[in-house]
Amino acid sequence: MSSDSPNPVFHAILDECSLADNTMEIVELQGEKIAVIKRLGKIYALDNNCPHLGGSLGRGTLKDNCVICPLHHWTFDLSTGKCVNGVPDEKVATYETKVENGKIMLKLS
Repeated sequence: MSSDSPNPVFHAILDECSLADNTMEIVELQGEKIAVIKRLGKIYALDNNCPHLGGSLGRGTLKDNCVICPLHHWTFDLSTGKCVNGVPDEKVATYETKVENGKIMLKLS
């Protein structure tokens, strides 16, 4: 079966009610640490590791539509993963999410 399957695999990672608005949780899925963020009612998921020195984005702070790394304050857009201060060509992976039957679902690729 090709990886371009028309039915992408989503994994249940959290109960939606366990993630309050404007908070973050770090989950591990298939060996990947992922920061799951609920911001203004929308669910985002990004690679947890800042590309600068590996700071935990899930332990950072939220401002506007961004997460700020706790180590050196590199700031990443929640929608695109692009660094908006720091090194502009840097980015972190983002993951598709959805809510289904009260569960936050995540697709790794």
